[in-house]
Amino acid sequence: MIVDASALDAEVARQEKCLAQLPQGFDFPLFNSKHAIESQRRSGYRNTSSAAREIIDNAIEAKASRIDVFFDQAKREKGKKDGEAVSSVAFLDNGSGMSPKMVRYALSWGAGTHFDEMGTIGKFGFGLPNASINQTRRVEVYTKRRGDEVVTKAWLDINNVQAHGLTRIEEPETAVLPDFVRRYLKDNNLTFEHGTVVVWVTPDRLSYRRASTLKEHLLDDFGVVYRYMLSDVTLNIGGKKVEPVDPLFLTPGARYYVAKKQGGAIEVYNQMIPVRYYQDEETGGLHLGYVEKARDLHPKNEKTLAVGAIEVRIVRFPPGFSVHKKGRAESDANRRFEIRKARRGMSFVRHNREIETVDVFPRSMRDVSAGLGDWPLLQGYAYHWGIEVKFNPQLDEVFGIANDKQTVRPIEDFWRLLASEPFEIDALLKAENTWQTKQRKQPDPVIEASEEPSPAENAAALADRIEGEPNTVPEKDKEKVDKATEEEAQKRAGVTATTVEEAKEAIKRQGQRRGYKIEYFDDPNGAFFEPEWQPGNVVVAKVNRQHPFYSAFYAALLKLEGGNRARYALDLVLLALAKGELRIEDPVTKLWNENLRKKHWTPFLSNALKVFEQTAHAGDSHEESQGDQEATFNAESANTPA
Repeated sequence: MIVDASALDAEVARQEKCLAQLPQGFDFPLFNSKHAIESQRRSGYRNTSSAAREIIDNAIEAKASRIDVFFDQAKREKGKKDGEAVSSVAFLDNGSGMSPKMVRYALSWGAGTHFDEMGTIGKFGFGLPNASINQTRRVEVYTKRRGDEVVTKAWLDINNVQAHGLTRIEEPETAVLPDFVRRYLKDNNLTFEHGTVVVWVTPDRLSYRRASTLKEHLLDDFGVVYRYMLSDVTLNIGGKKVEPVDPLFLTPGARYYVAKKQGGAIEVYNQMIPVRYYQDEETGGLHLGYVEKARDLHPKNEKTLAVGAIEVRIVRFPPGFSVHKKGRAESDANRRFEIRKARRGMSFVRHNREIETVDVFPRSMRDVSAGLGDWPLLQGYAYHWGIEVKFNPQLDEVFGIANDKQTVRPIEDFWRLLASEPFEIDALLKAENTWQTKQRKQPDPVIEASEEPSPAENAAALADRIEGEPNTVPEKDKEKVDKATEEEAQKRAGVTATTVEEAKEAIKRQGQRRGYKIEYFDDPNGAFFEPEWQPGNVVVAKVNRQHPFYSAFYAALLKLEGGNRARYALDLVLLALAKGELRIEDPVTKLWNENLRKKHWTPFLSNALKVFEQTAHAGDSHEESQGDQEATFNAESANTPA
């Protein structure tokens, strides 16, 4: 291939032109500050909440018990709709504060004071400058220690970075807090005796420009990320307290929590796994191993680099607990669905602070053959189960924690460990997927009232004839039933061109032929069944298809062999209960019985059936697993030569 000499000369000339712009005495620093900072602005943080977490982390490390995040808003110009636009973001804490020298140092990259300390949420000291310039071109830090008489201000303004030159953080100065910060303190009856205020001035890379939207963005994210810390520190966004949100929905007191006995999430696995991170001194390879006994800590030819524990929890969400229903008002079930949607997969929590939810598991043929496990495909299943992995900073190298603390990249041995005996987490998750598949393939049948009398209705009518006691409406209900009969007769007379009296006689004859009915209704807040008198002295038991009684028991019978027979027997029980309640003469006794059915039997039955469904499914999974093992054993035995 012939080289174009003119092209080569042109490239050299371009390089010389660039070098000519360097200042006199340029001493070739390690970093080109102008381009390095601009590059840093455009990489790293996914959104504003990810960057803001770094400032919150610093405040927590400074032993703050209260942290407030709030906004200054641009003044609305005539004819413009930007009155809610954020012009500054402030992070106020009541932590230890910093000396002038320390605050200046804190604005430089790598200036962390916890670099070698394992029991902290800090990492490399990049957080304050890195996160700030990702969102704004100027960050100001106001700080004051306990006993200091003045506030110290330091700043980093990347607009003032000299082209291609060395940069330094300018000398701090004494200052007063910005006006909008002082207003916030006054409005909330707060003082600034000690602590730090970080201000992002005129931020140009916020995920949301409107204050209300940015507030909700931070509230939702911080509630999940700091869920384990909010009992020790109060975090407020725009004056609203951040409430913990457990994406596994197991924490009492957290938003959207429901107790297990009331149909909430059920924990199916909780295991603390002691591990060590070590180097094979012969091969130099880095590995993660399970520490079953103390002697496993120091095996021959291996150098232990770190020791720790990994906690794994898996939960199952019962049907309807986390769902999305279009066109319906916002509900707790919808909010749970949105939380699961944003964090479906494996949640990694480092030192009680969430880092990331990983939604891609090892699944390729290479992964499986390398022993990384046979992990399930997520798809929509992760809305129905959740998994959390907790670890301490000692294991940062195992999980590939970077300086921005927002990504997790576990080493391959982590997946091998979880997939190996005795843990087999991959198999557990696949079992959850199998259970969900079975649930989807077996929807509850929608049962409608029959046109002709059912075997149960006929049996109830025949029992009346044997006893010689036809259905008789109590005196107190006669007026109501007579009115309903009159209305039905008038309706029929208008359709059939008969008289009202003739229509009444027809209704009476129908009641004599079919004195009992099973009907259905849909009310998520209603009783599991309702008794009712209908024209013609007909006793009706109305079954609520929205109550767990219907899905867990009534409709479930139809999925069984001989289920119709069992269902008709259950219909007779309901008709007997309905008749017993409808024939009560005493108003007080009737009211007591109705209250018992609606306020006691119904909620108790609802909660009990939800719990039963969850525990029964867990038992089913175990029995199916045992059945599979027995089938495998039998098949192997059959193939074994005698």
